[in-house]
Amino acid sequence: MKKIIFPLCASIYMLSATPAFAGPKMDKRHAYVLKNLELDKKTEAAISPVLMQYLQDKKEANKKYDDLKDKYKSAEKAGTLTNAQATELLNAKFERDAKELAVKKRYYTEFLKILKPKTVWYVFDLSNDKKEKIDGQD
Repeated sequence: MKKIIFPLCASIYMLSATPAFAGPKMDKRHAYVLKNLELDKKTEAAISPVLMQYLQDKKEANKKYDDLKDKYKSAEKAGTLTNAQATELLNAKFERDAKELAVKKRYYTEFLKILKPKTVWYVFDLSNDKKEKIDGQD
């Protein structure tokens, strides 16, 4: 019975730790970070669900600002951004920066349970790489 329950519980945990709505962009970023960290299989298996949740939480922290940036993209390009729109964008950006910092601080302690501080630094650094750099790593 124990031989069945443990793998079943482990599978359920792994599925619950990886958001179903992560999407291909997030999956690509996740794979890119793991590939460039060059971890052993055991450590990679331990950090993978935590990393995916970190990326999801970071994306959620950026959502409001990203939505506003998309909303005002044409006005920004045309040079017709109003003062009110600029203020709204700046306030959203400040809020995003604060939320993102809180996410990083929270996951810093989670990552330290599995990784050394130097490797945690690389996790944060690699997860911020530009999309073009990630796409070039196929």
